[in-house]
Amino acid sequence: MELGLRDAAVLVTGGSSGIGREAAIEYGREGAKVAITYNSQKDVAEGVAEEIEAAGGTAYVVPMDLNEPEAIAAAVNATISRWGGLDVVVANAVNWGNAGFHERPERIEDGEPEWWVPVMRANLEGNYHLVQQVAPALRRSEHGRLVLISTDLAERGLPGAWPYGAAKAGLHGLVASVQHDLGKDGVLVNIVMPGITLENGEHRVIPKPALDQLASTFSARKLPDTTDVANAILFLTSPRTTAIQGEILHVTGGQLIPG
Repeated sequence: MELGLRDAAVLVTGGSSGIGREAAIEYGREGAKVAITYNSQKDVAEGVAEEIEAAGGTAYVVPMDLNEPEAIAAAVNATISRWGGLDVVVANAVNWGNAGFHERPERIEDGEPEWWVPVMRANLEGNYHLVQQVAPALRRSEHGRLVLISTDLAERGLPGAWPYGAAKAGLHGLVASVQHDLGKDGVLVNIVMPGITLENGEHRVIPKPALDQLASTFSARKLPDTTDVANAILFLTSPRTTAIQGEILHVTGGQLIPG
């Protein structure tokens, strides 16, 4: 479906994998100019750039580290210089921390600062810096759109996920206020909240039999794929959306069915 994004100047942070990659390629299919950021895997990001261009878009790859305000500013400035402005920003980049999934302490008193401080700073402060940097360009756009990617862990929680969940929940408060500021200049600011998200029908941690059982416990009777989340992002950032502001769009598979 034509969403009116042809030649739109887009920045997708963390666009080399997962939801970010899928959204970036979908913007390419719409004929947009798409910049994606990467932290360490330049070759992977360049591969995604090739996919964006094969889909019909124009691609640009730029490094960015959510923990470094200077790197965020440099990435935004490079993108604006490349495209001549910005119409759409998708804040998708994430810092999972340096503890493995099964290594995270479940008791908050066992959490060491060297683990949780970078997670909090990157996912909350890093995105705060990003919003600061992109705001002037979005104000100048005729249809400025900003989407921040959250997680359902901000609402349902998970043992050991308190720094990540707290940081993402902080984005909800950020958007609640920023919508008033940027809204004065016609910029729409919203959140997309994924839950357990599959990529090509698979999950990087959960095995397939467990996924099938898990899907049956949600009211949609399926878990969302990265394409489902990407489609929600594109809709919210397109000119077809003119009055959705300050909202949290859940893309989670619906409600858990009472056992």
